Amino acid sequence: MSDTYAILGFSETTDSPEVMFESDSSAECDRWRETYTRFGDWGGYDCLALYEISPGQSALFIHMNDAPIITWERETA
Repeated sequence: MSDTYAILGFSETTDSPEVMFESDSSAECDRWRETYTRFGDWGGYDCLALYEISPGQSALFIHMNDAPIITWERETA
């Protein structure tokens, strides 16, 4: 089984992140992120982060053990 990728959404108003999208491709995750944020509406999230998920790891808890590959932060006015 190969690694997968997940985008997690972080918000200052919640205690834990939400798994927003999962895929076998980091490029597909990036396309999803571009579509999700293209009009400036981040759905209440302040930061999105891309993680690589190894077999046997949980996308929901990956942020507790690993650093993200990349993060995107919502610009504030």
